[in-house]
Amino acid sequence: MAKLEYTFRTDTLFKMLFCKKPMLLKSLMSQLLGIKLSRIRQFEILNSEIPPDIFGTKFCRFDIVMLINGQRVVLEIQRPR
Repeated sequence: MAKLEYTFRTDTLFKMLFCKKPMLLKSLMSQLLGIKLSRIRQFEILNSEIPPDIFGTKFCRFDIVMLINGQRVVLEIQRPR
């Protein structure tokens, strides 16, 4: 039986983790942006679905919408194949 090798360097696994635990992602964004967590008022992950046919591939799209100090911030993370 073949063993599947997936590491947390695989884009899809990051997406799976952060979609199931959005507070982790919100905390990461707070740290990366150098702002207090309480300043992020709205936090939404768009296109959180993971089509089964892309699991294990090098394509992953992940959009985040945040409201920080009254300003809407949209982050698009995309890694092409």
